[in-house]
Amino acid sequence: MSFGLPVPYTTQISPSLSNGTQIHISGTPTGSRFEVNLKNYQDDIVLHVNPRFDANTLVINSAQRGSWGQEERQPLTMYRGTRFTMVILATDRSFKIAINNSHVCEFYQRAPMHLAQQVEVKGELTLESVQVYSGSGSMGFPGAMGGMGFCPPPPSFGGDMGFCPPPPTSQPAFGGDFGPGFGFPSAPPFSGGSGGVPPIQSCRIVTGSRIFVRGFIPPGANRFELNLLQGYNDGDDIAFHFNPRFDSRTIVKNHRRNGQWGSEENQPFPPYMPLMPGSQIDLQISCQPDRYTILMNGQLIAEYYHKITPGSVMALQYKGDIVIQSIGQM
Repeated sequence: MSFGLPVPYTTQISPSLSNGTQIHISGTPTGSRFEVNLKNYQDDIVLHVNPRFDANTLVINSAQRGSWGQEERQPLTMYRGTRFTMVILATDRSFKIAINNSHVCEFYQRAPMHLAQQVEVKGELTLESVQVYSGSGSMGFPGAMGGMGFCPPPPSFGGDMGFCPPPPTSQPAFGGDFGPGFGFPSAPPFSGGSGGVPPIQSCRIVTGSRIFVRGFIPPGANRFELNLLQGYNDGDDIAFHFNPRFDSRTIVKNHRRNGQWGSEENQPFPPYMPLMPGSQIDLQISCQPDRYTILMNGQLIAEYYHKITPGSVMALQYKGDIVIQSIGQM
């Protein structure tokens, strides 16, 4: 356990949040309030936990693009100057929060939890420890470090939380920072993609942005697609649709606005096309002032002129015959 962590403090969430992930935070409040945020790199907040000692209230919320959702309030069960432990348990549809081994509240997700990239702790407290224990639940992600071996909480999650502590040999995953957008109704359960990488990843595109995708095209693949979404759901508008089709050796490019597809731009595979079933790929999508350029294994394979302003892009989606191993952004 680490003591005396700097505040504000951020740590990376890796692998992504999944059913059963637990975040353990311990410290001592020293002032009027502090906060714990599960957030992305764009400062969208999937979960905001804010003890306010000046109001004797625990405030729970979320925020998108700087706009807060509706607050949910609970009586505060911790005290200024007294050490606390907080546990946040991720489930398929909600976050369950316990303080000092007692269940306090449940907050239903307003955005898919896998969009969170960081745990952030800031405010007036002495911070001892922040630990992220990966889950191995229904979202299909393996536990980090080979699985932490948590005992599941009781179905009611009431009273004492009943978490089993991690075995002595297991190590917490440390890190910090997160990102996505979201509407405020409850989000549907997330269905994980092949390869363990969620099929919708938060990203914000501006001129100069680059997205890096590493994956594998399985033998017998027919086609896959990458979409730059204006939201976080499959039906949202698409600023750029990139769709290699092996069955016709064609790259299809398009966009979708107000639910309607634009005119397809089709091009044959280039003669140097490094993309084929059974191959490993490294793909780069770059946002230029007037177009997107697509490089694969260092070779320019396609361009697409903007039909929708790049600044409205909120997420990258992949679908079809591809196993994604990693996604990054610069």
